[in-house]
Amino acid sequence: MASFLALLPRSLTTFLYAVAALLRFYGNIDTTPIPRIPLTIFGWSFLAFTLGTAALLVNLGLEWNTGNRSRNREIETRERETRRDNLADEERNRASEEREKADRERDRADQERNRADQERKRAASRARIQNRGFVLQTRYQLAPSPEARATLIDFLSFLQEYGE
Repeated sequence: MASFLALLPRSLTTFLYAVAALLRFYGNIDTTPIPRIPLTIFGWSFLAFTLGTAALLVNLGLEWNTGNRSRNREIETRERETRRDNLADEERNRASEEREKADRERDRADQERNRADQERKRAASRARIQNRGFVLQTRYQLAPSPEARATLIDFLSFLQEYGE
């Protein structure tokens, strides 16, 4: 039904109003053109005017409905786009948070590696110092010369100075 009414031309209203005006103003209003239908020219003009007004109201209703449907479609489209944008923003935020978390974990792992490297270097340095001390003690015990004694005294002063 609505599709048939949508096919009505917009000029139908104008045509019916023109017929009503022609019948009303350019004819003998007391004449009955069709004897079987008891309407005078004035009645026919009133009927044409009424039909024109009905066609106008139908066209207005159809235009109103079409406008509402198109507005509703636009609103739904905007809402869909907003939801899609919100989902995309959430995905970007989640990805950003995951990257930040991975970066923090990488930084923690790097710090742990750096600490482990520093600890290994300290342990190696301590081991070298201990080995040097053992070597010097052994030299002094094997050959207690003034040179070995002076070297051992220097080593002791080095240990006292650096606290190792």
